[in-house]
Amino acid sequence: MTMWLACHGRLATRQRLFRFGMVSDNRCCLCKSDEESINHLLFVCPDTVCIWAKILAWIQVSHTPQSWDAEILWLSKNTNGKGWRASILKLAAAETIYSVWKYRNDICFGNAVDKAKIVDNIIDIIVYRGWYSKNLRPHIAKLMAF
Repeated sequence: MTMWLACHGRLATRQRLFRFGMVSDNRCCLCKSDEESINHLLFVCPDTVCIWAKILAWIQVSHTPQSWDAEILWLSKNTNGKGWRASILKLAAAETIYSVWKYRNDICFGNAVDKAKIVDNIIDIIVYRGWYSKNLRPHIAKLMAF
């Protein structure tokens, strides 16, 4: 659901809430420096840039995220098909977007967050979900060996 909301520009970012008059501050909950848009939150904020870099390195994808629109095109191009790489990239993208959104919400609402465990939790979920596919299992096992 979070991925769908993000793809359709419907995530309740501070930029969006500010436009509707629901919040008075549109700065990012994480870095407090820039306006919290989908693009900033997912691909520009220093906290999330680090998360993406570690996840992409773990799935052995050499890519530096750009803007939201460019990433949607890149994901569409690289997840088109039924190959194992496309499937793992889909899992990684969906789980990373969800986890970044959850991390943002936890920070905004004052919940305790262990920032060091976010990447480990994303990898755990990719492994857990990928393990159910007989086609992905050997590739997940190889990724876990690194």
